[in-house]
Amino acid sequence: AKHLQSLRPLLEEALNNMELPPSESSLTIADLGCSSGQNTVVIANVIVTCLMNKYKLASLNIPEFQVFFSDLSSNDFNTLFQLLPCSMEAPSYYAAGVPGSFYKRLFPRNTLNIVHSSFSLHWLSQVPDGVQDPKSLAWNKGRVFIHRGSVEAANAYRLQFKSDFEDFLRARSEEMKSGGCMFLVCLGRTFQDPTNQGGGGILFGTYFELAWNDLVEE
Repeated sequence: AKHLQSLRPLLEEALNNMELPPSESSLTIADLGCSSGQNTVVIANVIVTCLMNKYKLASLNIPEFQVFFSDLSSNDFNTLFQLLPCSMEAPSYYAAGVPGSFYKRLFPRNTLNIVHSSFSLHWLSQVPDGVQDPKSLAWNKGRVFIHRGSVEAANAYRLQFKSDFEDFLRARSEEMKSGGCMFLVCLGRTFQDPTNQGGGGILFGTYFELAWNDLVEE
């Protein structure tokens, strides 16, 4: 929540730089990798409120807003929908859930005005090739991430991310309307060495590995 709050001015700046489509009666927003917590609802409210203010300042009719919340089919959409605002004071938008991987097409062509995704694109579509094979140089023995791993394992993860991210952008290029806005927030690292992922590596690597090892031993 603190990270998203600090990023709010950047999101609002991106939206304010977007050219409004004055002739459209509705605007379509997609939150990809939405998960099921309160932060998802906060982001949707920020986007809709910013756009409503932008239309008011331009003296244009405010369109209706459609917000698609998308994540894997295993996501807890029921919990998410219970968090959606129901009071008239909250920004008004129509909500729908879209299950599926954002590495593939999720929407018809030329339907999305705005795409948002925060802290989701580090999740890969599959385990990289070779990291589970004891005969491979990329074998990532005893690990669930590249933190503290080998250079070969890190390269396998890099190639998988490159392929996934290209698929993500290719799908969005077909789904988004011309002049739309895409706002992506990705995890980064503070070290050039990819096997040292810093804080992110400790969270997604060390902590997860310890938890899984304890579970396997039990």
